[in-house]
Amino acid sequence: MVLIFTGNEQLDKDLGKIIENSRIVYYPDYVLEEPEAEILIVSLQPNKFNFKDFLFKIRQKNIRVILLLENDKQKELNDALLLGIYDIIFDPFSLDEVKEKITTPTQFSKISKYINNILELENS
Repeated sequence: MVLIFTGNEQLDKDLGKIIENSRIVYYPDYVLEEPEAEILIVSLQPNKFNFKDFLFKIRQKNIRVILLLENDKQKELNDALLLGIYDIIFDPFSLDEVKEKITTPTQFSKISKYINNILELENS
């Protein structure tokens, strides 16, 4: 099951219409308690919960995360990468792009430049 938790009512509805076997959720605790959750589509929702802790708990349950972010300058990008979240989509994006990400996970080579920045690797 794909859980949709973006905090944007219209985006949630639009994604729910095009993604099979999905459910819109409104509370982070529900995500953690849903036994059939396989994938979580989530965006940064300031002031609602500690985002890094939430993502850590999600990853502990082996739920794959598709993270929607405004841009690659957000500090949450580093947190996500360190938690093994590679399916990151930056604004602007299309609904089809999000849907495609469900069946086509991001390869490490596509996000390695961001990890390189975190680790400050030489000769990359």
